[in-house]
Amino acid sequence: MTGYGCGETPTSPTTVETTTTTATTDTTPVLTEDWMDTLAVGGERFYSFTVTQTGTVNVSLTSVSGPFVPATVTVGLGLGTPVAETCATTLNISTPAGTGPHLSGTYSPGVYCVKVWDVGNLFSPARFSITVAYP
Repeated sequence: MTGYGCGETPTSPTTVETTTTTATTDTTPVLTEDWMDTLAVGGERFYSFTVTQTGTVNVSLTSVSGPFVPATVTVGLGLGTPVAETCATTLNISTPAGTGPHLSGTYSPGVYCVKVWDVGNLFSPARFSITVAYP
């Protein structure tokens, strides 16, 4: 049995809200850039971009086309760091264009590059498109 004195009212239970914030070290891509250019027979091209926080970088070769360039042609695709007037790749594949990502990895803040090169399959210049997604 609970009794109340004159003028007393029962009190409600007190609610305490807490919020927990967790810092993450790996961020999914939030920026997307498309790069289009022409690849010469026996040539190479590269594109630099800046990652501002540690996270996943995805690279997709979305198209390769041109006169006398078959839809299934494979070219070299690499991800690395710019050195002087080239891109020193640390991750490389030979691939036809298609849905991707073709290359993916976790990278710290810094300047990186994507390189596309003829692996000996081109008989005429080819237009290509790359999509780079990064944090």
